[in-house]
Amino acid sequence: MDPKTRRTLTHLGAAYALAWATTSMAVGPGSVALVRLSGNLAFAGLYVALFNVGAATGAALGGRAMDRVGRRLPLIVAYVVAAVGYVIAGVGVQRGVLWLLVTGAFFLAASFGTAGLTRLAAAEMFTPAERGRGVAWVQIAAIFGAVTGPALLLVSEPLGRLLGRPPLDLVWFIAPPLLLSAAFLVSRAAEPRSIAPAASATNPSSVGTAPSELMSSPKTIVAATVSLASSQASMAAVMGVSGAAVTHAGHGVSVLSTVMLAHFVGMFGLSRFVGRFADRVGRRQTILVGISLLVIGGVVVAVVPGVTGYAVGLLLVGLGWSFGFIGSTVLLADATAPERRARVVGRADLTAQLSAAVIATGGGWWFASRGVAGLGILAIVVAAAPVLLLTFVHESKPGHLIAR
Repeated sequence: MDPKTRRTLTHLGAAYALAWATTSMAVGPGSVALVRLSGNLAFAGLYVALFNVGAATGAALGGRAMDRVGRRLPLIVAYVVAAVGYVIAGVGVQRGVLWLLVTGAFFLAASFGTAGLTRLAAAEMFTPAERGRGVAWVQIAAIFGAVTGPALLLVSEPLGRLLGRPPLDLVWFIAPPLLLSAAFLVSRAAEPRSIAPAASATNPSSVGTAPSELMSSPKTIVAATVSLASSQASMAAVMGVSGAAVTHAGHGVSVLSTVMLAHFVGMFGLSRFVGRFADRVGRRQTILVGISLLVIGGVVVAVVPGVTGYAVGLLLVGLGWSFGFIGSTVLLADATAPERRARVVGRADLTAQLSAAVIATGGGWWFASRGVAGLGILAIVVAAAPVLLLTFVHESKPGHLIAR
């Protein structure tokens, strides 16, 4: 890997890690805040639903912007807007104004949806046979942020006592400096799209089927999109009520942060292995492994009672999401022409986030009436959705699709 590529990946990865630190820190408090401000336990999954709707919007708009002006500028704008969104949400939480919390959460979520396309920018800097490695690079960076978020959540407890404020109300104001730092890091990186031709030229024999041939098989794009949506929605079924589920069971911030940490370790801890698996074994097989893990995680949540079973289930669901997310992303990159790639991946994210929003909202109502066990069953059903569609995906070898 040449120094320019490594430097760009490092800056993009560090910025994405900071974004994930703020996101993982606020998921639980966001769920708690919505229940508190609305006075309705059935709204337990609404924060994640709202987050997914916002992320869907940001992914779609960000994808179109990236195809027009490049990858870097939309990312910089997204991080700045996210910082503003956290401030608005924090003011809403402190003043007990629900609409301010919802407005701020939508802005920060939309920005995160655009930031999520960082994985595409990273994948494009590698040859088709190594795109899984590119996505994994960004996902590995995210684990540092995902672990830092719950750690910052723990710090909020003594800080809250010192300032005389509820600790879960402070997390919203810790995020903006981190996001502005992320914007600065991306501004110091090279334009990822300018590196892509150089990456392809270094190993011409590794370049897969021409995009024009691949586009003759839209079923591949549909299968990858549904797989991405299924992974995201299945995870949202059990993760969407995490904050409310843990606090409703009588546990505090320390238990909530531990449960979320287990989930994020599952999501990102094996990203490097998952990326190599996708490059060596194939995209379809990677997605199928993800589906299997999501189903197993759902079973654990459904049958093992207590917070321990919930935490283990979240860990397995996060790992299943990792396989499904990386496999689907690389498959979309394989099957799409470069000039349309960000738009197609953005639309796939739109579908995935909206699906997750619907499932998270329904999961909140289901949790209020049936408890956590029913959420595991919901995750199993959603995870199995793309199995038949994957029969239309044909690879001669990883990174080389066969149009039929």
